Amino acid sequence: MESPRNRRLLRRSVLKATGAAGIAAAVPAATAADTSQEDGYEPIGRYDIPNAKELVMGEDGTTAYVALTDGFATFDLSDPASPELLTEQRGLQPEGESGPLQQIYDVKQDGDSMIVVGPANSGNVSGFFTVDVSSPADATVESFYRTEFPIHNSYLDGSHAYLTGNDGEGNPMVVVDIESQEEVGRWSQLEYDEGYAEVPVGRRSLHDIYVQDDRAYLAYWDTGTWVLDVSDPTSPEYVTHFSDYELSELQGSGSQLAGYEPEGNDHYVQPNADGTVVAVGGESWDINGNGSGGPSGIDFWDISDPDSPERLATIEPEESDSNAYQGGTWTTSHNFDWVGDRLYTSWYNGGVKLFDVSDPASPEQLAWWRQPDETSFWTAQAAVEGEFFAATSLGTGLENTDAAAVFTFPDEAGEQANAPSLVEDGSGSEPTTTTTSMDGTTTTTGMDGSTTTADGGTTADDGNSGSGGSDDTEEDSDGGGMPGFGVGAALAGLGLGLRRLRRD
Repeated sequence: MESPRNRRLLRRSVLKATGAAGIAAAVPAATAADTSQEDGYEPIGRYDIPNAKELVMGEDGTTAYVALTDGFATFDLSDPASPELLTEQRGLQPEGESGPLQQIYDVKQDGDSMIVVGPANSGNVSGFFTVDVSSPADATVESFYRTEFPIHNSYLDGSHAYLTGNDGEGNPMVVVDIESQEEVGRWSQLEYDEGYAEVPVGRRSLHDIYVQDDRAYLAYWDTGTWVLDVSDPTSPEYVTHFSDYELSELQGSGSQLAGYEPEGNDHYVQPNADGTVVAVGGESWDINGNGSGGPSGIDFWDISDPDSPERLATIEPEESDSNAYQGGTWTTSHNFDWVGDRLYTSWYNGGVKLFDVSDPASPEQLAWWRQPDETSFWTAQAAVEGEFFAATSLGTGLENTDAAAVFTFPDEAGEQANAPSLVEDGSGSEPTTTTTSMDGTTTTTGMDGSTTTADGGTTADDGNSGSGGSDDTEEDSDGGGMPGFGVGAALAGLGLGLRRLRRD
């Protein structure tokens, strides 16, 4: 089946030529910005909406669907300077349940349907709502499908919902037909090799899924990225996988918090239009705050030959004074979108970045905007090509998501005026792109086109090996909790508190 994102790309030229009709006046919560960019690269508009998480764009490139932690919202972004809230529904409670669905971190839309999934980590009610969005301003909840596992992320392709089924055992991908309300298929790494059962469950959690052209792309944290043939969703078949680790390096006991620091940490994945190259974003921290770990970037993998995946390049994350899990300025990669020759990326406090990836082996940074003391970006998503893209910010971070907002940004190159630094001494404030090639050569490109090249670093191999986690963390018999899904007793045992347990 053709990807909804590809269909939307084809429709953008029509939208750009005809213009958008029926633009409504902005509601008070919307904030318009100067669209001329005369004062430097900056947001076009924003709309403050508490607890916003994931945002996805509809095929028209102007309708946005947003997860709100306790519900969902839809937006009309046809005038990006004045985002218009179409509907906001919270406190969604399935019939027969004593309470609402909580920790709604993800929504996905295709055609006239949307799924609203949860809880991201754990809760009394698990499953997803199917919502009729044929009229986004009058979205109607139709049904609720119960699961025995929490749902952190999902994908909707036609009538099939692909779910992260982290049950603490096989951690399968689960496929549900939203029309018949029946599970029709599932697949686990244990079907490929039962040896994965010996990997601590938290280091083989299924964090996210992307489906395009009969292939499913699965981000399986430290056990890497896996590609399946889902031309028959009832019977997924293995195609290829690649990882920073050998299976043997992950089996058995390990560092309690190794899954929170590089290597590994495959968090989000999306292929290019023809599926020959896959972008994989990592999410990691310096968990002890002692410099043993740090943020992760975005790798590009050539899988044109599934038998021999090849890492092409890496967009490195920005430096900050501290990427500590507790109290740091996070600059690790989060969710992104690859449409055409452009990559739209989010980096928590590190802001949003726009890249030209017409040559995935040599990504070129076009724009970067950040306000680390005010914003922490969850995602960036393509909207109308050449005009704008959309993004959601958590607010100042996971401790203050009441200040969350939907943003729109120019889909063009530019440089932020008076850009704040991410480090106290002011270094690193100039927008640059750092990429690492297969031979270990690091290239830093400034916004003026100047480049600095340095040889050295670790030479990438076939992508199936890597180093382990920090030796400075405490040990645990099963390797700790589930990274990306809430730290649970692991962090509590280290005295780091509970206030940031619910996070992506």
